Amino acid sequence: MSFKFEQFVRFTTDSVGLERTFRLFQSIVQILSNFALPFDLLLQLFTFTTEKTPSPATTRVVLKALNQRLALARRFFRLFRFLDSFSAAQKLSSKLTAAQDQKGAPPRGFVSRVHPWIDVFAKTFMGMYLLLEASTIVDALQVPGLAIWTAERERTISVEAQRFWLFSLVCSAVYSVLEISFTLSAAAAAQPAPASKGAASEKKKVAGSQEKRKREVTTKVYKLGRGATASLLDIFLPGTAVGWVKAEPGTVGLAMFVTTILTMMDVWERCGREVAGAR
Repeated sequence: MSFKFEQFVRFTTDSVGLERTFRLFQSIVQILSNFALPFDLLLQLFTFTTEKTPSPATTRVVLKALNQRLALARRFFRLFRFLDSFSAAQKLSSKLTAAQDQKGAPPRGFVSRVHPWIDVFAKTFMGMYLLLEASTIVDALQVPGLAIWTAERERTISVEAQRFWLFSLVCSAVYSVLEISFTLSAAAAAQPAPASKGAASEKKKVAGSQEKRKREVTTKVYKLGRGATASLLDIFLPGTAVGWVKAEPGTVGLAMFVTTILTMMDVWERCGREVAGAR
């Protein structure tokens, strides 16, 4: 069995990978529903396959229902993920507190001290978003006679959940941008002076070490930049829900499509490392 196929199997059976896959489908459905050209192409495809032109109004109703079903299916995959977010925030908070309590630690600037705590806030806000969302899962099923909240309270909780998601995305983007800055600054400060004397083998060893370090820094900055971009674009989703960002549903669908691809890459790479480790 090839490595890529094993990686694909791991990805499609991973809960996060499946959630991202459904999110990709949802974004495509939203794009088809809200842009004239993709929608017309979809109608032409249906006409070609069924030899009957479907009603545009009916097709839009079907796409809207499909969008809602995909959104609901994704919620089950992240139903208890708030536990993971809160746990990660608590562990990071404890680690940072212990590091600050150590005697003899070198003094750091204000931004350097605050920077890691922004990640704690990002994880905490994400946990709050997921917790509030999980509390409305029964209401989202829309089973007659089965509900936890009133319709008005459920809408209020959903909006507040989106607000916490927005806060989490902003913190995550700020953290990633600052981390990129610190990483590049540390890499520049660690550049050794060129050796003028010494054996050729020693020079090759130093050059190899520098090249390895450069690749590591490049990879880290690339992944941080990818995460920051995804967080910034994802702001369109909760920002529109709470009324702080003005964007058309089609624009939100495009943002969702791009950020889904970006975040899927992280899951894909993780699945690759898991497959490689299991071999």
